[in-house]
Parts: sequence; structure tokens; C-alpha cells
Amino acid sequence: MPARILLALLPLLVSSAALAAEPSVFIPDALAQFNAHARFPLPELSPAQLERLVAGKMVKIRQVSEEDGGPQRAVGLLRTAEPAAGLWLSTRDVHFTATPELIEVRLTPPGQWPSRWYQLLDLPRPFDDRQWVVDVADTHALSTATGGRAWEHAWTLSPDGPRIGAEAVAAGRVPGVDTDRGEDAIYTPVNHGAWLVIALPDGGSLLGYHVTSIIGGAVPDRLVADYALFTLGKVLHGVEERTRAVIEHYDAAHEPIEGGDGVGIQPHLGHAPAL
Repeated sequence: MPARILLALLPLLVSSAALAAEPSVFIPDALAQFNAHARFPLPELSPAQLERLVAGKMVKIRQVSEEDGGPQRAVGLLRTAEPAAGLWLSTRDVHFTATPELIEVRLTPPGQWPSRWYQLLDLPRPFDDRQWVVDVADTHALSTATGGRAWEHAWTLSPDGPRIGAEAVAAGRVPGVDTDRGEDAIYTPVNHGAWLVIALPDGGSLLGYHVTSIIGGAVPDRLVADYALFTLGKVLHGVEERTRAVIEHYDAAHEPIEGGDGVGIQPHLGHAPAL
């Protein structure tokens, strides 16, 4: 290419590169790549929502089912300076993610995927407890398609979950839950969602969480979605705030935690994966 043509094109090349480095450009691109390959794509953001996300503010979305009376999805997204692999650890390390109201037991051996979990939500009276069995898996195809930049940890209700849960309780596999308590708890008819992390070109990340649920009984689904939306800020900011402590905690003696690519994350992120 003649030098004079290259010089003429140089301002255009520089401006294009500068534009690509803008969060208002690379964040929508990252979300589009995620949605093209995720098990549970995210809803499209409005210009106002995108502006909030670029500015580092929490974005909360209520996605109402097109089906009359269908479940609602609560979605939360947060842009953060924390590394994506560290955020992933912060959502996955059971030493930090325990919820007092939630009793949960892994029913499958460690390392088996999908993993299957029995969970019971201890609700205050006069509400009945809720229980469910979910299959949990990481979307490895998403990681491959995005060059390791996007990871998704998704769950869905297990087929024949009520029977599986009842058998686990009857066998004494769920501490604190006996047969009577298990029989009194209501099995949730809808429960699926995911954690997600996306590595951004500027070294920061997008952290996301969404859940779609019908908990049954007399509690309206809208109230369930209201509560989920209300708690999203606490949940996502909690993950962000404890990330550095989790990275420090995750040492060579820790049970390995796989990344969303199926590869074990190295202690302290000493040899961080491609994410």
C-alpha cells in the first residue's frame, strides 16, 4: 500500500480502534456474544440500562412471561473491576456462599456434571417451606465460542425431582430434614437460572445473576419476583466485595473449583485461565 494512502487511512484506523475500546461499544458486543451461545440468553438492554451498566451502576430487569400467569424472571447485571475468574470463585466457593435459610446437599459425587442438588428453603411461619431438586452445569460450549471470555453456571429442575428429593430425605442424606418435614414442604414447579461472568477488554468484568421461579402455595409470583429484584443489589455487590478474600482463601489445599471452561482454576489465580 502506498505510504500516502496509508497516511490518509491512519486517522480512520485510529478512530476505529478508539471506538472499539469504548465501554459503550465493547459491553454490548460482549453481551451479544454471550447471548449467541448461552443456555439462558439475557434480555436486550435499553439505551438507558446500557448507560447505567457502562457507568458501573446496577441494572435490574423484570422480565414478564408472555404467557398469561407465567413466571417472571429477575435479572441483575453489574460492571466491576474485579477479575472474572475471581468473581466466579466468589459465586461458587461454598465456604462463602452459604445462606442460613437454605439447606442444600449435593446428591452426586464431586466432579460429576451435571451435579444434582437437593435444596430446601426454610420460610418463617405461617408459610410452608419450599423444596426442589436441580441439575447444575457449566456451559462449556459458551466458553469455547467466546474464547474463554464468558462463563455460565446454570441450573434447571431435575426430571422426577419430587421422587429424588423424597428418597434423599428418607435415606437421611439431608441433615435437618426428616420425612415429615419433607412431606410438608411444597415442591416448586418452576425454578431455573444462572450465574454468569464475562471478561471485558479493559480488564474488568460483567457479573450477572438471574432466576425464574414459581414457588407455589399462596404466595403470588409477582411478590417472588419483587423480592428477588429487591435482593439483587445485596447479592451481586456481596459477590464483588468478597472476591479478593475468596481469591486469597482459594489455596492449594482447597477442593478444586472448575471454571466455566471445565478446567480447574489455579490457587490464588496464580496461573489465571484465559478468562
